This record gives sequence, structure tokens and C-alpha cells, in this order.
Amino acid sequence: MNKLIKIDSSLMVTNSIDMNEYLKPMSRDILLFTTKIANTYKLKDKAPLLKLELKEKLFFKRVISKYDDNLITINNSNNELVGYVPEADSFIFARLMDAGKMLFATIKSINHSTTVPLIEIDIYLKDF
Repeated sequence: MNKLIKIDSSLMVTNSIDMNEYLKPMSRDILLFTTKIANTYKLKDKAPLLKLELKEKLFFKRVISKYDDNLITINNSNNELVGYVPEADSFIFARLMDAGKMLFATIKSINHSTTVPLIEIDIYLKDF
């Protein structure tokens, strides 16, 4: 009997499977910040940069580095490296990710008029 039971205008969830289904509609993406992808000029393979499209979803990954305690890589859906969260912006985002929060980005604009594309991204927090 996996059903929601109405009690005084509130809902009572009978098991964890129901809870997951109940919370899905409440999940939302919260815009945190707009920035540019950093260090694209340092990439060995720049081909993934040329394939990026507006509104494409990008994924963050925390990386251990002896040079930067807050290093966050930005990868496309094929897990190809496309750059980094700027060092000046990464402190708070690294703390959120270390606490188990899911962050991702979408591409806001791409400027191909320079030798290396300038890519502006919106960073989101997935709120469950």
C-alpha cells in the first residue's frame, strides 16, 4: 500500500519510495552566480570548447591539487574538460560541493572572436 494519505490538509508519506516521488516536483535549480570559464587557454585539447552550445549543461568536479585547495573542473556531458571555475570564485563553491551539494552550470554566452573562446556560465545549485 504505497499511497499518500490526506490528513488535515497535509500529506503523510508511507515509505521512502513515495518520499522520493513526492519531493521531485519540489526540486529546483537555484541560480547562484554568473562567471566565465577560466584557464581555457591551458587546455591540451581545445576541441571540446568548439563543440559547446548555448544553454548546454556542464558538470563540476572537485579535484585535489597541491596548487589550489578549491580547484573545481568544468566538464561537458562527455566528461571532457572544458575549463575551471575561476580561482577567485571557487572558495564558496568548493565548500558547497565538499558539503555534498550538487552544483552545475549552463552556458550563457560564447564569444569565438578571440583566440580562445570566452565562455560565460551561470552556476546553479540543485535544491532537493
